Amino acid sequence: MSSIQVTKRTERSLVMLILQHLIKPFGPSLVKPKGTVQARSQRLDATKKTQQRCEIRERRVEQMYMYDMVGKGSQSKKPRAKRIYYFAGGGWQSLPAPQHWALCAEMACKMPEITVSMVSYPLAPHSAAPVAIPELLRWYHTVLREAEAEGERVIFAGDSAGGNVILALTLYALLQDPDARAPAALMAISPSTDLTRSNSDMRIIEKHDPILRIPFVTGSAKAWRGEWDATDPRVSPLYADVSVLAQRDVKVHGISGTYDILGPDAVLFRKKCNEAGVQGEWLECDKQMHCFALTWSYGLSEGKQAKEWMLDVLRRT
Repeated sequence: MSSIQVTKRTERSLVMLILQHLIKPFGPSLVKPKGTVQARSQRLDATKKTQQRCEIRERRVEQMYMYDMVGKGSQSKKPRAKRIYYFAGGGWQSLPAPQHWALCAEMACKMPEITVSMVSYPLAPHSAAPVAIPELLRWYHTVLREAEAEGERVIFAGDSAGGNVILALTLYALLQDPDARAPAALMAISPSTDLTRSNSDMRIIEKHDPILRIPFVTGSAKAWRGEWDATDPRVSPLYADVSVLAQRDVKVHGISGTYDILGPDAVLFRKKCNEAGVQGEWLECDKQMHCFALTWSYGLSEGKQAKEWMLDVLRRT
């Protein structure tokens, strides 16, 4: 019996097909780092639409800014028993984009029993992994200690580079101390799992990937890892001993698409988790691009389906 349950979907709508062809020439500009990035965690401004949908509270833990979101009209005096900490992608060099805020707001509104917290984590080039990971490790231990005291069940979620951070950070913490507090689950959307960028399938998929190019993912990986080796598990979770996740019953969920050059490594990580007995659920969609799950806010059916699949898994976790 597989410990990782994989749902595979093969449908691709005509709208998605057309969109992929239209944006492919502009792929490099779409992923170019945006916004002014400062050293360490920085304050964020939620989109107006997110502010309209949610009550947002800024707080700071271990020098990390976080933005707690609760859907308007869903406030309850009862403490929420579950919290999702979300790490937005962006090549470890960009602040959260509107689609990240939209997803967090959607989770907060559709799952009123859960508090969703956007995490402003340190970014390259000012705070590459050798600086950021020790800071994040302190944050990890503090928020999980506070969650335990408050009776909260914690889930870490993230897309792309954010998916990389939640996987690598959790593994690093538990490999340092197998008895350390752990999140209940991880939800990784199109995660980057191997910063060596050595998977030969990447070049085969690159001609289909409408967004990512090998020079970009290689350069962003180098910017994030700094002087650390590309195979260091603190930046490349594919090289970590994932059995500790099974030992601690940390579920690993994920979403991947086959027209994503980072997809093959995500699948290798998923298979490694399965071989180690890690529990989880994964959605694999044929001919879907990097982070296609975030396209739901633009009305694309595949994005909507992936988002609903994710909400269902998170509710049951």
